[in-house]
Amino acid sequence: MHEVTRDAAARRPPWGLLRAALRAAGIVAVLYAAGMLAVYGFSVLGMRTLIGFPVFILGIMIASIETDSGVWGAALGLLYLVSYDLLFAAPKYRLVMVSRTDVVALVIFMVVALIMNSLTRRMRLQAEISARDAAAMSLLNKVSSGLIDSSSALEACACAGRFLTTTFGRAVTVRYGEPPATDALAHECYERNYQTGYGEVGSRDASVRYLPLSSKDGVYGVVGVDCVDGDLDATGRTLLSAVITQTVIAIERNELEEKRQRAQIEVERERFRGTLLRGVSHDLRTPLTSITGNVEFLLWNAGADEATRHELLTSVLEDARWLSAMVDNLLSMTRVQDASTPLEKSPETVDDVVGAAVALEEKRRGSHALTTRLPDEILVVPMDGRLVEQVLVNLIENAFKHTRPDASVEVSAWEQDGVAHFAVADDGGGMDDARLERVFDSFYTTGSRADAARAAQASRPAGGGRRGVGLGLSICKAIVEAHDGTITARNNDRGGATFEFTLPMEGDSDANGDE
Repeated sequence: MHEVTRDAAARRPPWGLLRAALRAAGIVAVLYAAGMLAVYGFSVLGMRTLIGFPVFILGIMIASIETDSGVWGAALGLLYLVSYDLLFAAPKYRLVMVSRTDVVALVIFMVVALIMNSLTRRMRLQAEISARDAAAMSLLNKVSSGLIDSSSALEACACAGRFLTTTFGRAVTVRYGEPPATDALAHECYERNYQTGYGEVGSRDASVRYLPLSSKDGVYGVVGVDCVDGDLDATGRTLLSAVITQTVIAIERNELEEKRQRAQIEVERERFRGTLLRGVSHDLRTPLTSITGNVEFLLWNAGADEATRHELLTSVLEDARWLSAMVDNLLSMTRVQDASTPLEKSPETVDDVVGAAVALEEKRRGSHALTTRLPDEILVVPMDGRLVEQVLVNLIENAFKHTRPDASVEVSAWEQDGVAHFAVADDGGGMDDARLERVFDSFYTTGSRADAARAAQASRPAGGGRRGVGLGLSICKAIVEAHDGTITARNNDRGGATFEFTLPMEGDSDANGDE
């Protein structure tokens, strides 16, 4: 919608004016012929020809309306009067226009022409105003739809900027937040909450007009309108004001939604902390009690036989490893959930990460068979190597815990379509569909070891031989998703379960740190 206040006739080219004049002349000619034929018909029928004067008035009204000018209506009235005096009034064929009747008729014709011209202009003006209002409402509905669909204040401002630029055919920027101090006029508009720039006192030479994006709660940003080719017209300014109001409403709505989401996240975090604290407090008591009891027995029974001492020390070692695994999981969960500490990704060799996890678990495999299957080529993936190693450790321990003692566990890695795939598969029994759906939920455990054995694969929490707090697999999921990857669990054709996760192989190692 460009400038709309210029007069329509002023925008017409010369040939357009000539065509309009020819059209008006044609209308007058047709109405003139029709009026004369009507009077002639009245005379043939023996009726008084004066009855033709209402016909003349009707023709004048039609001419004034159709030509949008009272001049053409008045000209038609004059033609009617001259022709009537010449052809029908006595003495015929002599033009004598001096009677009072002719003067009164001529005045009536002129008044009718002027009245119809005034009414026609008003009607057309109202029609134009209605059309402009309808167009403005259509535009507002269009931008309102875009603003409603926006999910953030920045997105709402970008939507409004694109709409205004397209609508006005000039550059319009809608900036969210405080402008830089180097843009003095925009900064002044933001700080003082009033218009600055083009057309304003003290900055008449400016080429941009700045308007504040503000409400009673404060200023959210600044709108800049390019005025190199002149100011907006009245309709444009009205539309701009309406769009600014709609944009402010969208910004406030999006900010309220963001606050609600942040509050909900904070509530979830507090709930998670509380649940974690209760679970950890409960589960730490069991291994600590066992360690304390075994150590006290060894202290007070120095003469215990070698087999008893070995069994007790083995139990202490297992409990200590279980506590170490739990601490590692808790630290990993803390790192992943702390939004203020982004992951430190760096190029890591897949062979090194898998090898470190397998070497650590080799000591704990018992009678399980633990093998690896790695690609011949070297795979380098941007990752936090310590956290990804923790994922593999959790998945391997998980397989050891919930498979029969002689089951085999295979750790594999490969590249496909620019994505690194890691899998831990076993042949120790599968999982039912209900448990597959919840296997990565936080604090989801199978309960006792007997329950786990009967369920074959159950929820498979990682970390030692105790029940745990159900964090192992949920931590795996959190770490993988923090790397923009995915993790899944499924039953395989070996009669066991496979846990597979992916990591993108492309990306800046410092990308997360720069956010």
